[in-house]
Amino acid sequence: MKKVACLLGVILLCSGMASAYEIKCACPKEVYRGDIVTIEGTSTLPPGYSTWIQLYEVQPVARELTSQSLVIQQDGTWSIQLQTAGLEEGTYKFEIEEDIMDYPLSSGSDRTSIFKVIDRSDEITLISPSTQKSGDTLELKGRAPEIGSAGLQIEVTDSGGKTVYGPIYIRTDTDGYFSEEISVPGPGRYYAEFSDFRNNEARFITRMNFILEEPGTSEPTVAEATVSPGVSATAPTVSASAAASRNIPAYFTADTLPDMVGVSTSTGMDWRVYYTDGAMSPVRVDDAGSTAPEEFTVTTSGGPLYLKVEPVRAGDAGTVTLTVNNVESLTNDPSAATHFGDAIPESEPTESPFPLLVLIFALCGVGWASIRK
Repeated sequence: MKKVACLLGVILLCSGMASAYEIKCACPKEVYRGDIVTIEGTSTLPPGYSTWIQLYEVQPVARELTSQSLVIQQDGTWSIQLQTAGLEEGTYKFEIEEDIMDYPLSSGSDRTSIFKVIDRSDEITLISPSTQKSGDTLELKGRAPEIGSAGLQIEVTDSGGKTVYGPIYIRTDTDGYFSEEISVPGPGRYYAEFSDFRNNEARFITRMNFILEEPGTSEPTVAEATVSPGVSATAPTVSASAAASRNIPAYFTADTLPDMVGVSTSTGMDWRVYYTDGAMSPVRVDDAGSTAPEEFTVTTSGGPLYLKVEPVRAGDAGTVTLTVNNVESLTNDPSAATHFGDAIPESEPTESPFPLLVLIFALCGVGWASIRK
């Protein structure tokens, strides 16, 4: 009888092992900040099956960031795209959610993958302005001293993601200086992606955004510039405040009016700001220290502008006040976190007043009893 039971247990164990599914991830060990990375893999899970892949920051701050759904395709493949513009240099990990009851994963599955984000954005110093007066030419001038005379690869895309130039290598001199004039369809927002060639492959360096305006667009007067560079003094100005830390950044949504929008932070702490209109990749602003505000302008056609503010130092926390010109409204909006690839921060639970009320009634009861005595 014991032999039969043992044999039955082995059969059940083997059948359980046979029903386990496998999922593999061709996850890179290193990615470059600002790049859009495709994470892909294969699986024996049935086509159409979906689960979640969770992104965590491991260092310098351990925290949960965001999650994306992955869907198994007919040929057993799956893929997601990772926006890295909002990630700081450090160590991160992916974790694939497992349905243990119905779709258990085998021990050989890649449920967790660790990778590093490398920030190379400071390897290029741009000389040409980010806002240029030209109807059809984008000027790219700058220096990449670590590249030297090895050359740079440039690819320019418009706001819709369509490539308008490159990818093509351009000349750099021995000191890394480069200069290129690029023909573009017309005024608007453009993104220039810079890469170099090392270890037999193109390596991403950074992506920068530029705005081309029609020549003849009026310049702001000195009086106007004192409000916020490039923004009219008569434009509506709105402020909002929120608590911010590296674990829980502050998120805002501005309902902008057409034309130039100016943004500035409060001082007293070294803040880092990200912004996006929901269509473009998030742009980082981190130029000032704790004694000066972070200030920048954005040209919009009107509509929502999403902003994220966090301290530069991991251990800092405080209240940031954001002031925005040329907007109808500015609100503290935790749901804007999704536009930066972050999880929506959970609101702190409100403490119930019930225990306090019980204490008050108890004290009243004791007092009444003592009076009666």
